Amino acid sequence: MIRFASALVLASLFTILTPSVSPQSSLPARDLWEKAIEAKGGREQLYKVKALRLWYNETTRNFLGIAIHRGLVTRLYVFPGKVWAWDDGLPAPFHLSVSWVDIDQDKRCTQYEGAVRPVCGPPRQGTSLPEGISQAQYLYLMESQWVKPQPVDFHTDHVGRNKVDVVRTSFENKRIDYFLDRQKHLPVRIDVFYNNSQRATLSVEFSNYVVVDGVQMPTRQKDARINFEINPSYDSTIFDAPPSIAAGPDAWKRPTH
Repeated sequence: MIRFASALVLASLFTILTPSVSPQSSLPARDLWEKAIEAKGGREQLYKVKALRLWYNETTRNFLGIAIHRGLVTRLYVFPGKVWAWDDGLPAPFHLSVSWVDIDQDKRCTQYEGAVRPVCGPPRQGTSLPEGISQAQYLYLMESQWVKPQPVDFHTDHVGRNKVDVVRTSFENKRIDYFLDRQKHLPVRIDVFYNNSQRATLSVEFSNYVVVDGVQMPTRQKDARINFEINPSYDSTIFDAPPSIAAGPDAWKRPTH
C-alpha cells in the first residue's frame, strides 16, 4: 500500500529552519547529502523539475489479506503551488474523487463520485497550508528549487540486514531522516518527524531505481509499483474549471490536435 497522504495536500510556507548544530556533525552530514544529491542526478538536474506526475494502483485488503478493492491514484504536481489528483484508492464507503488545489487562486475543489456538484473553498487549514506538495519534493526528489532540507547530523543504521548511512535533515517544522545505500547513496527509506516528535509520523521505503529524465526515481514504494513522469506536458486549464469525474483520469493531459 502506497497511500501516505491525502490526494490534495499542499505545501506549507517554504521557509527553512536553520538548526543549531556543531560543525563536527554538520560537515560530514553535508558531505553525505552532497553525495546523495549527486547520485539522484545532480542539483542542476533536480532544479529543472517544474512538474512531477506520479501514478500507482492502490490495493486494499481485508483482515484475511484478500483484495477487496483496486483503483488508480494519479497526481500531477505543478511546482510550487498546484496539484491535480484522481483518487480511486479506497473502497466503499469512500468514493472516487478528482480534485485540484491552486495556491495562486487561493482555491481547492473536490468532486466526489455521486455528488451533484464539487466542494470548493480555500486551500488553507486555519492559518497554514497543508504540506503535500513539499512532501512530494523532499520524498521523491530530496531537494528542489523550492524545497531544501538542511543536513544536521548523521549516523549509521540498518535497513533489514543492510548497513546504511542516515542523514538527519531539518525542513520547516520537520526532521527528515534519509537512510542512504552506502554504495549507491540513494534513499532506501525516509522517516519524517513532525514538531519535535521522537517517533516517525511517516516512514517510506524505496527500491529499484531507474533514471527518469536524468533523475534517479524509485519504481517500488514498499511492496508496490510506482511510476513517475518529470515535466510532463499538461493542460493548464484544468485549474480554471471545477474538476470532472466524467473527464477521466487523463483530464490533465494537454489536448492533441
